[in-house]
Amino acid sequence: MVKVFLAFALLLFNNERYIIESSRVEFYSYAPLEDITAINTESIGAIDLSTDEFLIKIPVTSFEFPNKLMQKHFNDSYLETDKYPECVFRGKIIDGKADGEITLHGKTNKLSVPITTIESERKIEIETNFKIILEDFNIKVPRLLFQNIAEDIDVNVKSVFTKYISE
Repeated sequence: MVKVFLAFALLLFNNERYIIESSRVEFYSYAPLEDITAINTESIGAIDLSTDEFLIKIPVTSFEFPNKLMQKHFNDSYLETDKYPECVFRGKIIDGKADGEITLHGKTNKLSVPITTIESERKIEIETNFKIILEDFNIKVPRLLFQNIAEDIDVNVKSVFTKYISE
């Protein structure tokens, strides 16, 4: 947690920095018996255009599901959010890709995802779509529910970053 805060603070000490104004992280699990979707709008993060470094932090407990029982199972049984409350993606933006490391469910893996960016003077909009393989993050699905939850999860992200101006 302290490492994440320090990395985030370092990104803010530059005049080419942008911070998340709004973000929407959506995931989909397409399984034979049931499709599951959840949305999170609580991400925080920053991009430093002078170094192309970024840091995004997603509070996992902020994913909202269509029904509260799904949300409870997600938090308690699968993502164990009492132990692993956040997902952190940090790295660099290189040639239309976000390249870095993602930490989810206590496990860190390399991740490289294609991104679409739209830049203006004071804003940067970023969109991406990618898959998360549950097994890669030690997220276990009980055998009884293997037809209810997909082994790979589609993730869609749309974020708007605003130029940070210190007061």
